[in-house]
Amino acid sequence: MKKLLILAGVIALTSSLTTFAQETAVPEAQGPCPIKKECPGPNAGCPEKIKKMHCEAIKQFEEELKLTDEQKAQAKQIRESEFEKIKPIKEQIKLKHQEMQEIFDMKLTLKERQEKLAPVRKDLFALKKQIWDIKAQGKKDFEAILTKKQLKKLEKIKQERRAEFKKAHKERMHRRHERMRQLMMQLEQEPAPEVEPAEPIEPAAPAEAVK
Repeated sequence: MKKLLILAGVIALTSSLTTFAQETAVPEAQGPCPIKKECPGPNAGCPEKIKKMHCEAIKQFEEELKLTDEQKAQAKQIRESEFEKIKPIKEQIKLKHQEMQEIFDMKLTLKERQEKLAPVRKDLFALKKQIWDIKAQGKKDFEAILTKKQLKKLEKIKQERRAEFKKAHKERMHRRHERMRQLMMQLEQEPAPEVEPAEPIEPAAPAEAVK
């Protein structure tokens, strides 16, 4: 039982660290602090502390690029326009995920489920591509308001952040491998549980002896 718990811990650790690496990827900052996202409740999904940290990072980014007040206003307009374009697409994506869940809840064969999921997944890819295209255009629009000097500074910032993320990712992977190695060593060193010997079964009496 203890070995199974340790093995489950290894799997959970791998899953959680993978999710953490995805969630902590550093996006390329593009301008002033974005407009506030809608929260379903107090601190639900977007804690104030995280929003504050993000806005401070954006403010620092603006200072590094030395944006003028006019540029800040233009960048804010670009981000707000991007947000308004993406918002309805995200709603469609949400509905598609609900549709997928409904298909998974149905009692279907593997082939039937794959056939029903195929068009939904195709629609999801198309919707996500729309978001990628909108974000790519937003980056182009932001870079268009920068001077040559600011563009050079922007490229330098991107390179620095990529290097920082690469280093942090490498350190996280090293810690993950070390933790998994220790768990596996513990798993291997765990003694096998003692099994009580089964009681010997007496041989049945010959049929001739049964009267």
